[in-house]
Amino acid sequence: MSEKETPETNDDQAVAVADKPHHHHHDHDHDHDHHHHHEPEFEFVEDPSFAVEYKGDCVYEVGVKIPAANKAKKTGELFDELQGEAQLPGFRRGKAPRTLLEKKFAKAVKGDVAEKLISAAFQKLMIDEKLNPLGPPDFDGLNETLEQEDSADLEFTLKFEVAPRCTLGDYKGLKVERPVLKIADKEVDEAIETMRERFAVYETYTKGKSKDGDQVIIDFKGIIDGEAFAGGSADNYPYIVGSKRFFPEFEAVLVGTKAGEEVTCEVAFPEDYHGKDVAGKTAQFSIKINEVKRKQLPELDDEFAKEAGFESLADMKTKVADDLREGANQQSQRIAENNALKQVVDASTFELPESLVASSAREYYNQEVRRLVSLRIAPADLMARDAEIQAEARKVAEDNIKTFVAINEIGMKEDIEVTEADFEAEAANIMSRTGMDMQVVQRFLAQSEQRSDYEGRIFRQKAVKVVLNAATITEKEVSRDELNKQDEETDEE
Repeated sequence: MSEKETPETNDDQAVAVADKPHHHHHDHDHDHDHHHHHEPEFEFVEDPSFAVEYKGDCVYEVGVKIPAANKAKKTGELFDELQGEAQLPGFRRGKAPRTLLEKKFAKAVKGDVAEKLISAAFQKLMIDEKLNPLGPPDFDGLNETLEQEDSADLEFTLKFEVAPRCTLGDYKGLKVERPVLKIADKEVDEAIETMRERFAVYETYTKGKSKDGDQVIIDFKGIIDGEAFAGGSADNYPYIVGSKRFFPEFEAVLVGTKAGEEVTCEVAFPEDYHGKDVAGKTAQFSIKINEVKRKQLPELDDEFAKEAGFESLADMKTKVADDLREGANQQSQRIAENNALKQVVDASTFELPESLVASSAREYYNQEVRRLVSLRIAPADLMARDAEIQAEARKVAEDNIKTFVAINEIGMKEDIEVTEADFEAEAANIMSRTGMDMQVVQRFLAQSEQRSDYEGRIFRQKAVKVVLNAATITEKEVSRDELNKQDEETDEE
């Protein structure tokens, strides 16, 4: 999932919820303790009644009735507070007559009372029914009930969505396939060839003439209009023929030479040459070849293997192959984990709130469109594929939310907690990967945004570990192409 700023609107909070497990069991229907922190529990004189109707797909409709007796009590309390606080013209603070206060503040207090009662009723509903709403509810019939007499009960309908729900299927005892990279001999040979290049040396060559790739040690001197110019001469300059660091006319005369020979050439400097004094002029160069050296690669034998730090050539081949395989190990692991999670999701049943799926799908859709635009896809082609991109984005959104919810559910069942020790281990891991200083890493992880992000990752790792530890894992050798293909497929998930 993409990292992103925390969106403000309610609709997008949904996305934020589905994006990172804020596990301290927070996004969960079973979670009903997060209301207690705010204020002392509201005391109703007569409890509100709720007619709860579940509409499916995480949507609830609830008929609420708050008995009028609560209005009277709350109104009295608010006027008592006002009595002590209010300052009316002509009266000292707290001395204004009650009737005057009631006349002046009736409307404000009425609204205030209703707001407090409605909010308290909603909290009570969440606690009683153990619900976890995704955002503020929609009200039906609220205005009508607010306009009624003080003696009338408050009656209205609430409509709201709750967090996604999941009934977990089996997540232990799965059969998981882990693809392992089958290393082709060709790859090992190429890697060893690169090492031979690193150990190559230039040795004096006297048997024949110079060719591309040889190193020539030269003295050269350039003159323009009979005068030497800055940067136009050097002694014992090592130049690799064919490296194109000098002008082509200069390079051409270095091929096919031997030590002791002298050659000359003309170089016409371009008009826009960076050296202003020589731009647009022609120089004559005389070049003396002092030595020709040819690159010698070490023999492919045990001696070379030892020089490169291995026991023997056979040992070198084995270890180079192991290294190549190790490099692909993270890919293998990722594929196995996703393979396991996909099985868990397929075995479980879910109910997803539409607003969450829609806002999440919108995000993936925009991401994909941006990606295609950056690939210079023609607008007409984009339009033609629009429905397909929308459908794909929706599927990705659903799959991601399901995986997320399943992981959270496993976390609850297994009592997974993210501890300080986990954060320290993660910091050490980042440090060894990036070479950053431990204190820097710990400061980085302490920022709240990063913290919840890594907390989500660690939580996920722990849940996946539970699944994989209880699974039967079979390894299957695959080619690099096949491994990359599987990795791309899991990436799209």
